Amino acid sequence: MLFTTSFSIPESSHKWEPDTQALSIGSCFAENMGKRMENLPINIINQPFGTLFHPNAILKALQTDKLSPIELVNQQGIWLHPDYHSSLCATDPSDLMELIQQRQQIVKKSLGQSQFLLITWGTAYYYWDKKLKRPIANCHKQAANSFEKRISTLDEIITPYQEFIQKISKKNPELRIILTVSPVRHTKDGIPENAVSKALLRLAAEALKNKHPQVDYFPAYEIMMDELRDYRFYAADMIHPNDTAEEYIWQKFTESYFSKELLSIEKKWKAAFQTIHHQFHPAKKALYVQSLEQYKIEFSSPSLCYDTSKIVQAIQARILSIS
Repeated sequence: MLFTTSFSIPESSHKWEPDTQALSIGSCFAENMGKRMENLPINIINQPFGTLFHPNAILKALQTDKLSPIELVNQQGIWLHPDYHSSLCATDPSDLMELIQQRQQIVKKSLGQSQFLLITWGTAYYYWDKKLKRPIANCHKQAANSFEKRISTLDEIITPYQEFIQKISKKNPELRIILTVSPVRHTKDGIPENAVSKALLRLAAEALKNKHPQVDYFPAYEIMMDELRDYRFYAADMIHPNDTAEEYIWQKFTESYFSKELLSIEKKWKAAFQTIHHQFHPAKKALYVQSLEQYKIEFSSPSLCYDTSKIVQAIQARILSIS
């Protein structure tokens, strides 16, 4: 008997290798994927501007726009920018401007060198700032009457992305763009409204994939809605995928995009990181340290033809923390 509706995901002809450079940006799902990639030899820039949900807010963050200090928001002595997540903050406005500019340069460099750009869209809804007279990414808990909630049309999403793809492809012809629609449901918008929002995102992604050969679509949303269509795969809030669901979607992604070598590395590194994070019994400390030392020797071997500095540093830090 079958208890789920499964579907096949085509294996990508463009594989991620151990030395792949990539940028992951967008919703909290993008952050989750990026964190898993951080535990691999992949050179990943993960969420440089924090969580962003709307396609055009993400696109704005990918471009080095000139900043205006008069647009900054002060929340109880903390300065924030309406185009970025609250994780980008400072007690001084000039420090915040400098921080954002530094992140912009990191992103600009990454886009010029990376082989993959992973973008996860969360919602087609956005807020129009009545004072700035433009859309913003984050209201930063300001008065609700300062904003107007709107939903983008297909053209408002597709057109600027087409321009971006054409521009970035000239600068970095090797860059592959992987679009995903977040499996997280935005229930605060309303259930029917969330369905409309996700449909718009899905149609926009399909249009861009069909128009541009360097664009792929990974069906994270469809995996959650069909293969994992059960509340046992949701966290307690009934909105976010739980650990089991995240792991399942991650495995589907790796099967589609990772090379055989990277798949093998992912398996070995996952086991090693599980050991690193293991809460050992005090009576077995010596045996635990011995296993860490063995891993350290294994990953320090000159026979390995990829960068193991991430995991070696993690092992050494764990040894020092319990010594």
